[in-house]
Amino acid sequence: MSTYTPTREEKERFMSRAIELSAEGAFKGRGGPYGAVVVKDGKIVGEGYNRVFVDCDPSAHGEVVAIRNAGKNLGTFELTGCSLYTNFEPCPMCAATIWWSKLDRVYYAQPVKGSTVHHEENQAQVLNFVVTPIDKRPIPGEQIESKAKKAFDIIEKYLTDDTKKV
Repeated sequence: MSTYTPTREEKERFMSRAIELSAEGAFKGRGGPYGAVVVKDGKIVGEGYNRVFVDCDPSAHGEVVAIRNAGKNLGTFELTGCSLYTNFEPCPMCAATIWWSKLDRVYYAQPVKGSTVHHEENQAQVLNFVVTPIDKRPIPGEQIESKAKKAFDIIEKYLTDDTKKV
């Protein structure tokens, strides 16, 4: 956890940049109107806007693009000590990416609740999909049981092998 605490002016400046990025990406046809910046010790270390359309990548949300950019710039996938500023409350996928990257804090401008029916319904559908057992989802999963032990052995070896490369 970072000891750095942004001032109100810094928070507003970083959020303004996230909003600028959201407009830039949206009005250049890159993706939806979502932008984000990652900040460490008062400096932007990563930024991005939604690139779903231009990259043909459903995971290229503004927050994910900014987190990927920050990770490359800092040389790490763990963004402890960093905060994310985003123009819109993160979706479940972005929230998971935030959790995995170990960001310290998220600042957002517009919440999902009270935004649009589209956003509220979409978020509810995604959350429902995630909590539904994998074999009962509208896009069902099926285990290939004959390969489970081999898959598990590799995972177990990775987790216990001190010589693995990072």
